[in-house]
Parts: sequence; C-alpha cells; structure tokens
Amino acid sequence: MNRLKYFPTQDYSFLLDENHYVYDYFENEGSLHIYIKSKEHGCCCPICGKMSHKLHATYRRKFQDTPIRCKQTFLHANVYKYDCENPDCEGKVFMEKLPFAKASQVRTDALNTLIFAVSMFLSNEGASKVLALLGVQISNDTIQRLYDRIEFIDNPDVEGIGVDDVAIRKGQTYATAIYDLKDHHLIALLDGRDGEPLKEWLKSHNKVRLVARDRASAYASAISEILPDCVQVADRFHLLQNLLEYMKDIFKEEMPAKLYLQGGRVSENAPDKILREKAPDNSWLDSLHYDNTPPRDSDGNELFYDNKRHDLNSAQYQHHEEMRKKTAINPGHTGILGQTKETTAKKYRRNVWNIITDSKEISGYDPRRSFSFGQSQSL
Repeated sequence: MNRLKYFPTQDYSFLLDENHYVYDYFENEGSLHIYIKSKEHGCCCPICGKMSHKLHATYRRKFQDTPIRCKQTFLHANVYKYDCENPDCEGKVFMEKLPFAKASQVRTDALNTLIFAVSMFLSNEGASKVLALLGVQISNDTIQRLYDRIEFIDNPDVEGIGVDDVAIRKGQTYATAIYDLKDHHLIALLDGRDGEPLKEWLKSHNKVRLVARDRASAYASAISEILPDCVQVADRFHLLQNLLEYMKDIFKEEMPAKLYLQGGRVSENAPDKILREKAPDNSWLDSLHYDNTPPRDSDGNELFYDNKRHDLNSAQYQHHEEMRKKTAINPGHTGILGQTKETTAKKYRRNVWNIITDSKEISGYDPRRSFSFGQSQSL
C-alpha cells in the first residue's frame, strides 16, 4: 500500500514574490510578526532605468499587512540598496523597489485595498472600529488622509464618459462625477450640478462621442450646446429606475387599493374577523416550579437586598438638603410663614384697639395698657 508523503513547502512566492522569502516569524496573543529577506537579484535604477546588480547595503522596513486569524500582522523586511552602474546617472544609490509596498509606506498595498473596501460603505470612524475587530490598527484620520491622497488622472482623449451627480452633503452640497466608460474609473469631480462646470470641462475634451447620463435637463443642455454631435444615452441605473416607476403607476391603476389573502387565494373583500381569546398555555405554566422563599447564604442566614443607593455626598442629595432647609418651619414662627410671635401679638393688640375705639361705652381707656390672652376686661 502506497502512502502519500507530505513535505513542508519552502516556496513563499504566492505570499510575496519570487525575490523574497520568509526566514522567521513571531506570534503573541494579539499580533503576528513575519520576517522576510530579499534575494540577490538585479534592480532597475528609478532615474536612468539601467539594470544594476551591485549591492550597496541593506536596510530594514516594517509594514502592517492584512491580518491573519484576525491578528494584527506585521512584515519586517530586510531589503537591499543598489549602486547605479551608470556613471552619468545623477542617482548613485537607490532603494530596492518592493512589489507589495510603495516607497515610504508603512502599510502594504493589499492592506490599503482592504481599508478602502471597508471604508467605502462606512464612515471613517465606523470603518476604524470594524477594522480593529478584524485586526487592523488604523485611525479615522489616517483613513481620511488615504482618501485625500487619491488623484484623479484626467484623460483628454477619452471618447466615452459617464456623467452623474453625487452628494457631498446630502441636501446641501452636490458635485458632478465624470468617469470613463471603458473601465469605470473616475477621471473628474466638478463642483455643482447645474451644468456650467460640465460645459467648461467638455470644451477641453472635444473627442467625446458617447455620454451616459441621468435624466437631468442641465446635463442634457450642456452636452447639446458644447458637443451637438455627441450621442447621449440613459445609464442603466436611471433607465431601470424610470421603468420601475412607470410599472408602479400601471399597477396602481389596474390593481385595487387593498388585497387580501384568504385560504391561499387573493380576494378584494376583507375577510371576517374571528375573535379568539388569548389564554396562557396551562401545560407550560404547570411545568414551572418556583417558590417565594427568601434566599439564604451558605450558613443558612437569610439574605436581604437593598436596591436603594445612599450617597449622602452626591450632588442630588446636597441639593435636596438645601431645599429642605429653605422650606423648613422655624420654631420661632407660629405656623404662618413670614410671621413671628411678636408680629402676631402686635396685630392682636391693634385689632383689640379698633374694637375699643368703636365702642360708645368706654371711658378712661389708657392706650398704653396691654391686654393679655385669657384675661377678661370690663368695658
């Protein structure tokens, strides 16, 4: 019986390329570090383009790569510097060009593609949090800087374009997007959507023969004015959108306002309502076993739970204490707020004085005389 024999592979060209290999790795709880080395190979000078095989020195670069097993993955590359063999070249020493990362880049091209793919459907802050769960460490500001570095390369010889409006801020700020119909990449982003910026752009692109656009009249008039011989067609999205709107109008006219399904059949009449009393399942209730005995600890002592929080130093408690002080009744008061016992006695004397002065039978009354409570006076 022949048994299959398996051997570990040493070919890492599928991971990097044929000029680099993995010689070590280190893994901890949250990250994975892979160490790679460049093989001795020729490299072209970026200035003169001459191939050079003369090694000058080595240097190290560190990149963040796409995560493996949701762990933050780093590549530690040991790469070469070359001496240019062209004596007339201005650059004497140049760096090795890496196929997986650009110069002065701390992330691989594959990781940048992943970041763009996630952030395309999310905000920068949301994309940063989602990528953190996947094992990519990047901030929302860094994602914005990646977008800011995107350059739109215009092609003055383009023959087929697509025109559509995009919202920079929905309901407030809009722009006009122009893309190439061949590979659908963006070639221009113009301010506004009134058609004037599109006119200026078309004046410098007179080779355009086909335009796919939406049904906006501003774009139609701008294209007809600048390029009258250009063919204008509706793009697929807006064509299907208009078709669906017309189909909805047709269905609304032909179909009733409401349809009812009863017994697997469509009916225009509302079925009769059957009232049923909702009752609990007694069998399920009987399956529950519980009692109201209080909980006890391991020693058999009853446990008491107090769900109230007593924080005498809290701002709320201090505020309530001040309010109680303001509304509390002073013992020196009689029960009528703002009136002391002395004030009440004065009012009582004044009332008695008014009664005495109104009487006709009083003689020899001394106004300095004070009446005490509970004493009878003869008038």
